[in-house]
Amino acid sequence: MHHLDLGLFNYQITFTYNLLKELHGTLILDELDNKLANIPRFPELKIFKNRIQSLFRIIANEYRNLIKVIIFVLDNLDISEALNKKLLNLYEVWNNMYIMSRVSRIMLLA
Repeated sequence: MHHLDLGLFNYQITFTYNLLKELHGTLILDELDNKLANIPRFPELKIFKNRIQSLFRIIANEYRNLIKVIIFVLDNLDISEALNKKLLNLYEVWNNMYIMSRVSRIMLLA
């Protein structure tokens, strides 16, 4: 699980960050920051009030929190509809795979 949290998901976030920055500049990163900071507070859900760059220094538990909200952060970004749809699909598939891996791990441990 740690490999998924810190390895693959970290790479996916970094890729998305770099892609958006290259295509749309730093203004899109400000929009991501605002969306992350404006997520309502819930128990057991850490919200990132700092800039998106702070995401590169977080621990696995914080990545798990980000996995829970990233689709909502990316939804309706001020980017092309085609790119937005592809990114949302990518993270939806990721979340489904992640959930399945956690469930199968729990079943193996039972």
